[in-house]
Amino acid sequence: MPITPEQLPLQTRLDLIDENPLTTGLERLDDDLSLAKALRRNPFSGGSPGVTYQRRIALVDEVSSLVTATPMMIAAARGLHNALFTSLDRQNPLSPNNSRRIFSLSSHIGNTTRDLPWSPEFSGGLVIAGWTGTGKSRTVDRFLELIPQVVVHEAAPKYGWTAMRQLVWLKVHMPADGSKGGLVAEMLMQIDRALGTDYSKQYLGRSWTVEKLLVVVIYILLVHRCGLVVIEESQEGNLASTSRFGAEFIQFFLRLLNAGMGVAVVGNPRAFDELRSSAQTEARLTEYGWFNFMPVHDAASPDWTQDVVKGIWKAAQLLNEPDEDFDDLPMLLHEKTGGVLRYVARLRRVTLALGLRTNACRVTRELILMAANSPEMIGVMGQIAMLSERNLEGLARWRDLPSDLVRPAWTPIDPKSAEGEGVTPAPQPKAPKAPKSSARRQAPTQTGVPPIRGNSPSVSHVAASSYRTADFRARLVTELEQSALDGTTK
Repeated sequence: MPITPEQLPLQTRLDLIDENPLTTGLERLDDDLSLAKALRRNPFSGGSPGVTYQRRIALVDEVSSLVTATPMMIAAARGLHNALFTSLDRQNPLSPNNSRRIFSLSSHIGNTTRDLPWSPEFSGGLVIAGWTGTGKSRTVDRFLELIPQVVVHEAAPKYGWTAMRQLVWLKVHMPADGSKGGLVAEMLMQIDRALGTDYSKQYLGRSWTVEKLLVVVIYILLVHRCGLVVIEESQEGNLASTSRFGAEFIQFFLRLLNAGMGVAVVGNPRAFDELRSSAQTEARLTEYGWFNFMPVHDAASPDWTQDVVKGIWKAAQLLNEPDEDFDDLPMLLHEKTGGVLRYVARLRRVTLALGLRTNACRVTRELILMAANSPEMIGVMGQIAMLSERNLEGLARWRDLPSDLVRPAWTPIDPKSAEGEGVTPAPQPKAPKAPKSSARRQAPTQTGVPPIRGNSPSVSHVAASSYRTADFRARLVTELEQSALDGTTK
């Protein structure tokens, strides 16, 4: 019986990892501080000296490319990183078992996935769930930007190839029609686009059934030593009526895991009902984490004041002078954006454009209020108002917003139940009277937290927005600020 990597001494296993040709050309970011610094991107760090306001207007859209390393982004990127590198370590060509596995799978070309034998070993997956605009897709895209998609390897007989184009990762969107055939076609086309191959031309024909094509896709990914497959749910269609990740797709994802590839599924929380129906499936597809991206609910938390207000709002500078400084800026921004990162970026973009067009020296409260009531913000004012007022009944009008998931985040911890669970509850501010429903309020009038309006069942998989300590955050801020001073922040 062949020796598995797990049976080797630790030092030998570490030597194999260091010598793995599949990862020697990739940068490992095993330290969380290094990962956070790599994720961050600020195109405004150098300013725009000598450029007129009229020309700067063309730069306001760069707000959308600014990336701040929030704790949830770091946590999810860590899951992606671990799934990718663990998979590539398992596929190390220095292990003879991997060559046998590829040869064995080749004999099943022409069969269906039902005919494939199950290996006792599984790679790991992760789930990245969240509302539209809360950073889940941005996190995935930003992480993948740090890792080359294709690495070309020269002839190396000891590794078993004359030449090899390694597909490090593959990202595909679920088809709008929710069909397996559509997913297979999309995967083959994305593989061809990355590698310059013609697999879709070879295999997308009437003689190949969808079930047989699934085996072909797994084989192609294994031949090209793919370490991570990201499946992002389609944003089209009615998510309230059907699960995008149904049983047939879950089985395919498990087959990918069984072939040694990491799998990340990304989408609206409502898309994962089928995944939750099996404890074993849920465990395998969440080996590297389940990450819930939601609007930031607490305007006084460091997640908002440091990561969003400072890391996004104030970091995007195009006017001549720094923003006006006033104490309730975090509360004002939260009220005008609902805690949704995409709307923060939109409001900042509109505010900067308005300031440039009116020759303002800096961003002021008045400028923010004018931008918050601009035509660009009107389309999302209703959502923002319901989030700011914590109105679950109001949020329910949008079927693709999983409003039931925010209730646990909005509900204060019961001190009695917290004592029983060994949890120290955070002090809760007194709740003021619920503000009147209005999307056009000019400024926040309360400093406390509005009560929840509406009823909703509690759900599982609600992750905390932060997973790092205050010390980690402080060190990260110091490192990033020093990088900016040194001119090394990209």
